[in-house]
Amino acid sequence: MAIQNLFVPRARIASFDVVLRLEDLNNVPPLNGLFYAKWKCQTHNGTSSRVPVVNCEVLWSHSVRVSVDIPIGKDGMLAPCELRIAIRQEVYSHMRMKVGALAVNLSEYARLSGSSRRYFLQECKLNCTLKLSISITQTDGPDNFAVPPLDRSMVLTDLNDIITSEGNTRARDTASVGNSMSSQQPSRRTANASSSSHSTTRSATTETSQSRGLLPIDNTNVRDLAPFQRSSRKNQQIVDDVFAPSSLPL
Repeated sequence: MAIQNLFVPRARIASFDVVLRLEDLNNVPPLNGLFYAKWKCQTHNGTSSRVPVVNCEVLWSHSVRVSVDIPIGKDGMLAPCELRIAIRQEVYSHMRMKVGALAVNLSEYARLSGSSRRYFLQECKLNCTLKLSISITQTDGPDNFAVPPLDRSMVLTDLNDIITSEGNTRARDTASVGNSMSSQQPSRRTANASSSSHSTTRSATTETSQSRGLLPIDNTNVRDLAPFQRSSRKNQQIVDDVFAPSSLPL
């Protein structure tokens, strides 16, 4: 048990089993030497293996399992439990340089079944990011506590998180559009029915107007032209008789 927890009643202390996994360090320039990580959490501490840079990446896959006791404040909030990680570079076995550091409050992950995120390093000039997996399981103590909000200031959002968020947003937009279209369909049906009735009324009115515009044909004028047609035929017969070959003098 940590020294700061000695003055806290046991009824306000929650015990957890913590599994940490230092995955890798990426965006590392091709530097000489070996890279390793030093970590500390309450009374526990340790060091990872020393690994060289390969393809701008340092791969550790270093796992740690510890037990921690975290007090619960009078307001019901879980007190901070800090995990500190320091990344160092070793050159020629005697020169050690600090690459960057990371501080994570494990109390923020107490309600999460498991988390694997990539973090920006503090005080780092190489723009490196550390991938860290955290899994916390409560083993003892009260469980009616609240956890502080997750600090995302040092968390690098993964591409999968972006795609998932975008996919959820598009799905919500598609659902809202579908609901809007379904709500507009009855009004469209009403509008189409009204338009069809208006079109039928207009066509009936047009047919009535056209039928009223057709007048009966008066044959009187045609009968009046009959004498002129008979006279025209008689004149044509006279012309044919005059110019017939039999009537011409030899």
